[in-house]
Amino acid sequence: MRRPIATAVLTALLGLLPLDGQAADDLRSSIAADYQARLGPLFRWFHANPELSHREFRTAERLAAEIRALGYEVTEGVGGTGVVAVLRNGEGPTVLIRADMDGLPIAEDSGLDYAS
Repeated sequence: MRRPIATAVLTALLGLLPLDGQAADDLRSSIAADYQARLGPLFRWFHANPELSHREFRTAERLAAEIRALGYEVTEGVGGTGVVAVLRNGEGPTVLIRADMDGLPIAEDSGLDYAS
């Protein structure tokens, strides 16, 4: 997701929260700082190192390491290169999120230093 889109989505979501102006600004700054510190570099790494379907070995390894560092129980090699992560936080419903992590064999003409 490009930064302008992420900023627009974040701004829209913040508008739904019952926060005063200063609290919203503080939250926005906190999210932006976290993005710059962790998510931005991770986004660039994944885009600079694409792997085709069923060959996402480095992608799966990196994803597992990142999720494990957040405290999740991680199982690797599911279905070949799949990663399953569980965050145990007490009783209640279980939420499943599924995502693809393969790249496409295209020549990206974006001019970005991390282009595929």
